[in-house]
Amino acid sequence: MGKMIRELTYEQLKPLVNENSVVVLPIGGGAKEHGGHLPMGTDFYVTDWVARRVTERCDVLTLPTLPYAYFPAFVEWTGSVSIGHRHFTDYVRDILMSYARFGVRKFLIIDGGVSTHPPLCMLARDMDNECGVKVAVSDITQLAREMEEAVCQQARGGHADESETSTMLFIREDLVHMDRTVEEYTGTFPGAVVNGHTKVYLSSRMCTPHGSNGNSTLATKEKGEKILNAMVDGICVFLDSFIPWEPGDIR
Repeated sequence: MGKMIRELTYEQLKPLVNENSVVVLPIGGGAKEHGGHLPMGTDFYVTDWVARRVTERCDVLTLPTLPYAYFPAFVEWTGSVSIGHRHFTDYVRDILMSYARFGVRKFLIIDGGVSTHPPLCMLARDMDNECGVKVAVSDITQLAREMEEAVCQQARGGHADESETSTMLFIREDLVHMDRTVEEYTGTFPGAVVNGHTKVYLSSRMCTPHGSNGNSTLATKEKGEKILNAMVDGICVFLDSFIPWEPGDIR
C-alpha cells in the first residue's frame, strides 16, 4: 500500500510528497555488538523488516533504514559504531527537513534502539515547537511488550536476549549461532528497576562477559514471528489514525 522510497524513481516519488504524506524513517544500528551469537547488524535487520511490513500495510513513504546512531553503551566493543547524540539528532533533523521543505508535516521514526530514544523524543519536541512538524517516535522497549511477556521465559532481558534472538531466527536464521547462546544478566542497583519499570535512571555500559543481557538459549523462530508481528501491528494501529490526522487538530 505504501512505498519504499529507495525503490522509486524521482518522477514516481515527486507527486507523492506533499502535506498529506506520512514519511517513515527507520533507524537500526548496522554495526553494534550483539553477543557471540547474533550479527552486528541485528538492529538493522529487525528494523528494516518491520519497516517493510508496515509499508506494505499502510499508506506511507518509507526512507532507507539509517544504520548509524547513538549507542554509547557499546563504544568499548570492537567494531561497534556510536554517533554522538548531538550529531545524531542534527543528522536526523536534516533528513526530516529534506521532506518538510516540500510540505510534509507528519513523520514516524521507527526507532530500533534504546539509547536513541531520548534524543529522538527531544528532537520531535523541538521540531514541533519550531516548525510545526509532528514527529512520532516508536519505543522498542514497549512496542511488543505484551507479546514478549506472553512468549518469553527469561527472567529479564534487554540485549541479544531471548526476544531479540528469536526475531533474528525468524528473519535470518542463517546468521544466528545458537551454539553460542548464553544466559547472563547485567547488574542492577536495588530500586533502580522495579518489576521491569525504571524508577531511577543510571548510565551504564554493556559489561557482561559475552555482551548480552538475558537468556538467548530460550529463543525460537516461532517466538520471533509473534514478536515481530506484534511490532508491526502496534505501529499500524497508530498509523491508522495518524495518517488521516490533520496537524492543526488538537491532540
